[in-house]
Amino acid sequence: MERDNMPINLAPAQWKELEARFKFTPEKKDLPAALSIVAQDLLDLEKCESYLDQLANEIGAPSRRIAASMLAKRYAFLFVAPVLYAMTVYNKGLPLTLNNCRLASPDESESKASGSKFPNLSVDGLEVTEPEAGKRLEWREQMLRQLFAEHLSPLFRSLSAAGKVPLAILWENAFVRIAPLYEDGLEEAEGDPSVIQRLHDDFKFMTETASADLFGERRNPLARFIKPSHAGIAGEMLASIRQTCCFYYEMSSEYCRACPKPL
Repeated sequence: MERDNMPINLAPAQWKELEARFKFTPEKKDLPAALSIVAQDLLDLEKCESYLDQLANEIGAPSRRIAASMLAKRYAFLFVAPVLYAMTVYNKGLPLTLNNCRLASPDESESKASGSKFPNLSVDGLEVTEPEAGKRLEWREQMLRQLFAEHLSPLFRSLSAAGKVPLAILWENAFVRIAPLYEDGLEEAEGDPSVIQRLHDDFKFMTETASADLFGERRNPLARFIKPSHAGIAGEMLASIRQTCCFYYEMSSEYCRACPKPL
């Protein structure tokens, strides 16, 4: 069989790693009817408001605003993190759309087992991609456009409107999920020069040189969270104080480690 006709996929060990790290699985599972929604439906303001109100009740958030912020952070973990990890570490693309992603709250047994009532992500109809020889930069732009401009940006805009949360908070919620991927990856990829190079290049591109249109925004929304002395260095960002507050302290007895509020 010709290579061009062979389906592209991840290795079994890679699927297992994505599931272990990010609870990411391509199989569509039976979902509870009580609180589940296709991501596309969250772009409808009324549906988004209704979902946030239900989610707030589920997770113990005292307001729609806090539920929106927590959902953005959760979505970045479930969606953004595995897509970027696969892109950079495996050199494979996971083109997830608003229509093939569904958020579903765990049932009682799952919630007890995990200790969390936050929703999980179910994916339907996933097709893995990879760059053609010599065309990784073009492929990377396509992956990031699908990830940010076509998916995350419209979702964040809807959450911002429904929850009355500044977009900057939602984007920083995503950023704090992105930076650790590249720090941890640098530590784990020791001895693999190609992966180490992609980790450096992809992080630098996303946070410094990627154009605003790849994010569907007027400016690169990640660039504002990079201090000049830390440009291109993922690891040093983790010890930095956030510029915005995600409101986690309003539903918990503690602040996030990087919260700017206690200062």
